[in-house]
Amino acid sequence: MEKNAAVNAEAVDVDGAAVGEAALPQKKQRKPINQQKLQDNLWGWIFCLPLIVGTVWFVFICLVAAILLSFTDYSVMDGSMFGFLGEMGEHIYTTSEGVVEPFHWYTYAFTHTIKISPAIEMNEMGVYLFNTVFYMIGIPIGMILAMFFAVCMTRDIPGANVFRVIYYFPCVASTVSIVYTFRLMFNQEGVINQLFGLNINWINTTGAASLTWNSLTGGSSTSAFMIDPFWCQGFFSKLVIIIMSVWKGLGGTIILYIAGLSGVNAATKEAAQIDGANGWQIFWKVTMPDLYPTIFYNIVTAVIGGMQIYAEPELLKAQDPMLSGYVALIWATGMNDITARPSQGAAYGMILAVMIILLTLVQFYLDSKNKD
Repeated sequence: MEKNAAVNAEAVDVDGAAVGEAALPQKKQRKPINQQKLQDNLWGWIFCLPLIVGTVWFVFICLVAAILLSFTDYSVMDGSMFGFLGEMGEHIYTTSEGVVEPFHWYTYAFTHTIKISPAIEMNEMGVYLFNTVFYMIGIPIGMILAMFFAVCMTRDIPGANVFRVIYYFPCVASTVSIVYTFRLMFNQEGVINQLFGLNINWINTTGAASLTWNSLTGGSSTSAFMIDPFWCQGFFSKLVIIIMSVWKGLGGTIILYIAGLSGVNAATKEAAQIDGANGWQIFWKVTMPDLYPTIFYNIVTAVIGGMQIYAEPELLKAQDPMLSGYVALIWATGMNDITARPSQGAAYGMILAVMIILLTLVQFYLDSKNKD
């Protein structure tokens, strides 16, 4: 009996030791370091470092600086561009009566008017913003044309790859060369007028009398719309810029649509054909839903790019309220010469940033409603 008790006690001791060992936290085994993976990660960060530094410095830091700058009365004559940061309080906009107005330039943007002609006076920001919005008419035109050409190029036709390359050429061409080519084409003695038998002064670059609706139609109305070149000469000049912008951006959009069309489900198209759907029905019911992400991406990026149009109007006719976009106003007020005020240009830039953000948010909201 004593022997059995000793055996049981020994068993209890063994079980207790086992339970105690199980209760102790197990040490995590260190995974061996993969030297090749570590080296790949290191080289990856090295290659990304210039982009990270550039983004932080030229985007985030400059954005914060621009926001702070927009509440000041800082000018180029006051010193270095970032000199105001050390003495921010001294540069806050103050009127001659000593009233502190940190939002002065924002109020100024919505109240300051200019004469675009002896008969018409308009809000300065509104004039340049109107030009920018007018140029965005080319976005839906470009989208429709790009879709048409992309569908044609996905067909089994000879030389499709050659056409893809040809249509992409304008994307890699210099904007300066494209603008001056279009200026020659739409000159009063240019190929467009000769081809269609017209005598329209599309772009007034010679100092001659600007085109008005009265002079074009032979009318004698005294209304500001009929006698002011802003509405007639400006219309034809803006039309040239729209045509040029659509032609220049067509190639990149076509490439994206071709890539999207290659991802359309072939089995679904085949099933629709078996069920008796015609080509138009297949395009709207099968192709378009699969292509929607590409369409949405193109629209969002096109709107953002369209709101920032600058080079084409300025190269066609520099600093002309009749043609210049909103970005040209930012340059003219903030950086044009030594008398410019970066604070004013920064405020105008923040207004543009807010408008672009709101437009983008609206597009994403409509996209979410469409998915629902």
